[in-house]
Amino acid sequence: MTNFSFLRNIARALCVGAILSYSSLAQAQEKENAVSPVYSWRGCMIDLSRHFFTTDFLRKQIDFLAEHKINRLHLHLTDAGGWRIQIKKYPRLTEIGAWRTESDWHKWWIGGDRRYLHEGDSAAYGGYYTQDELRALVAYAQERGITIVPEIEMPGHSEEVTATYPELKCVGNEGAQADMCPSNEATYTFLENVLQEVIQIFPSHWIHIGGDEASRDTWLKCTRCQQKAKELGFNHVNDLQGYLIRRIQRFLTQKGKEMIAWDEALEDTTLTGATIMVWRNAAAARQAIRQGNKVIMSPTSHCYFDYHQDAPYLQPTGIGGYNTFNNVASFAPAAGLSAEERSYILGLQGNLWTEFIETPEHAEYMLYPRELAIAEIGLKGRISDISHFRKSIIRQYPHLDSLEIHYFDLRKEVGERPESQNQKNSQAADIKVVYHRPFSTYYPASGNEALIDGTYGGWSHTDGRWQGFCQSTDTIKKPYCMDLTLDLGKVKAIHNIDMEFLQNSEAWIYLPEDFRISISKNGRNFREIFQKGAPREPNSKPLYVHWRWIGTKKARYIRLQARAPRPGEWVFSDEIRINEQRGKCGTKPY
Repeated sequence: MTNFSFLRNIARALCVGAILSYSSLAQAQEKENAVSPVYSWRGCMIDLSRHFFTTDFLRKQIDFLAEHKINRLHLHLTDAGGWRIQIKKYPRLTEIGAWRTESDWHKWWIGGDRRYLHEGDSAAYGGYYTQDELRALVAYAQERGITIVPEIEMPGHSEEVTATYPELKCVGNEGAQADMCPSNEATYTFLENVLQEVIQIFPSHWIHIGGDEASRDTWLKCTRCQQKAKELGFNHVNDLQGYLIRRIQRFLTQKGKEMIAWDEALEDTTLTGATIMVWRNAAAARQAIRQGNKVIMSPTSHCYFDYHQDAPYLQPTGIGGYNTFNNVASFAPAAGLSAEERSYILGLQGNLWTEFIETPEHAEYMLYPRELAIAEIGLKGRISDISHFRKSIIRQYPHLDSLEIHYFDLRKEVGERPESQNQKNSQAADIKVVYHRPFSTYYPASGNEALIDGTYGGWSHTDGRWQGFCQSTDTIKKPYCMDLTLDLGKVKAIHNIDMEFLQNSEAWIYLPEDFRISISKNGRNFREIFQKGAPREPNSKPLYVHWRWIGTKKARYIRLQARAPRPGEWVFSDEIRINEQRGKCGTKPY
């Protein structure tokens, strides 16, 4: 009987040898041409918490990334989805915190299950890496010129920690808790003990401590947090986040390590001497630099690879968003920065978050070829001819096939949402918009004229063309999250009113549960002419709907109101059109 596993191992060994030879040859060529990479940090992040991936999978990625001179592999090892690194002093982190009740993120996280099981339970889903496995992986990467940088999340994204070590929760909280208590000395003992073991595994100069998206809601109710904030002279318990991060930074500095944190760490305006991984916007990079921190550019706009890379209806389930290969290739990490500011930019990194990415094949499909554009920018600073680079990637497909890399085929790309490519005439000269409930400052689109400017949104709610409205928790006084009036300037005949909405339940965006159109001639007395609603049905891919009223009425004022299904959920719209004939209404059948 043929031992196919043995043959595959031989093939892999030959392939690795070829990679190392290729890398050595390329390095020699670089020396000969006296060409140095523009950026010292050319990174790739893989989220191993939301779904566990084997060390064989990671070795395969290291082999391929090394070919393209990626030199940093950032491993997101801890989060609510599971704790993935053996810590000998705290065995429950992997005995319980590494195993959850569901593989399906929809059911486990969005559905609210969020329970953990013991290792060995027949229903347990998860896994973890032993310290020896990680040391071997680190050595494997080092041989190929890649430094593995571990991330241990704190104080937020820590449900798996507080579930297994509840003494790290806030005073009086008997329920689940996302954030470790920053006023509890036991928290610092725990974190320092964990980091001490992490440092012994990873020789990396950098240790990533997360520091992002702490909810802090339990801190507000914690008497110990309130007292600690008062003792430290803080105006708010939220300031304890910065206190925790500075303490951990001092600990790491004493150990000869440099701290990396996500850009929320800049909420502490005294933080300096760290490396900030910018994920939100360029403004965070400038702030980091002003405070004396180095920067790694990794913004959602160009570097998040859990976003769809083509028309969502053709793509596997994802978190939403839209980030094409060409968009990644257009990224200029230091754009708009002065020469002095640019000196603080270490480089850039592509990030693969895996909430909705369960398999190795899906992970590779989302990574490649977009991560190859990151590699090229890291080497050269920018890609001057994207079309040429794109063709060079396509020419590499036979090589990727030989390595059994599962990639997105650029030759089959469909492109942007058709409506977004057809600009309509703006109605702003004839219509004034009055907002009774404000649009979100996070999703303003083009502002007060966004819904009448003739511009339709693309596939992604983050493209700057969709305007977002968040449902208030006070549904009595503020029943509608979207509430606005169009002033036509004078009484006019109205034959139809069209409005477009987007649903992306992965981002908590839903079709309106209740949408109403009312009209008035004087702006005081309104009469409802249209009502429609959609049931709250989570979907795996975005929906785009076009709702229309048709009739014959006269009015000067048109009021439009929409309510999201639940507090904290969103309604998104891109355009309102008055008296315009368009295609069929309903859900877009892309």
